Amino acid sequence: MPVKIYYLSSEVSPFSEATDLAKISNKVPSHFQEKKQDLRIFTPRYGFVSERRYVVREVIRLKEIEVEYKGDLVIGAAKSAFVPSTRVQVYFMEYQPYFGGKNKTLYKVAEGRYNQRNAEKYFYFSKIAIENLTYLYWQPDYILCNDWTTAMVPVLFKTVYAEEEFFAEMKTVLNLVNIEEMGKVGKKQYEMAGLEPEDYAGYEDDLLGLAIKHADEIISISIDGKDNKQEIEGHKNIQKALKAAGKTVKYFTISDESDEDWQQLNMELETFFGVEY
Repeated sequence: MPVKIYYLSSEVSPFSEATDLAKISNKVPSHFQEKKQDLRIFTPRYGFVSERRYVVREVIRLKEIEVEYKGDLVIGAAKSAFVPSTRVQVYFMEYQPYFGGKNKTLYKVAEGRYNQRNAEKYFYFSKIAIENLTYLYWQPDYILCNDWTTAMVPVLFKTVYAEEEFFAEMKTVLNLVNIEEMGKVGKKQYEMAGLEPEDYAGYEDDLLGLAIKHADEIISISIDGKDNKQEIEGHKNIQKALKAAGKTVKYFTISDESDEDWQQLNMELETFFGVEY
């Protein structure tokens, strides 16, 4: 049977491109789709992503996705498209107040500063990504959470959604690509997502540490000769969280972008996800 992977990413080439994650989020899903695995992408539809150009279509049952956020019931939506030149299905999450802007840098504002609303925006994205599964009636084997923008998902699975049977068999995999600051993360932001103080105790202002605590697996994919291993091993908070959780990072790295290197990386990922033919 095909392995079912829910691929969460804040950027996917060619729709949105700010870091290496965009390219990874094109190459890896395309390979898995070619190998007949059931991989589906969930990503924001930023204001600059053209519905006409990418043939983004409405999905009736995803027109109104209810999410409890900031203590209120917030309504978002998702539409469907395909990564160009592939049959990789993409669900575009729509919520204009957070993702309707035209800023293609995605995470930064004037003078290269990180947007202080990043946590608020991407915590919402994480919650609606989870709720979207119940509207799709789809239960993936793995939820691949790419980078800090979806790091709240493993946390939510083990706290807010811990007692919900629908999600019980799903495993979360945290992929560390860009080890960067995402703006202020503290009590206010955590509680927007529905967390109680005991859920993040000891990890105040340390989202990646909290995500490492709760994720089932930790990986890191890097390209262009940029090996994330040295950076991760030198990151005090990440190392502290790994040690406390008794977990290690599985590294996947390519030295250049040849077809052969991508093929090798994807084959290693197949093994990691237990793909069988």
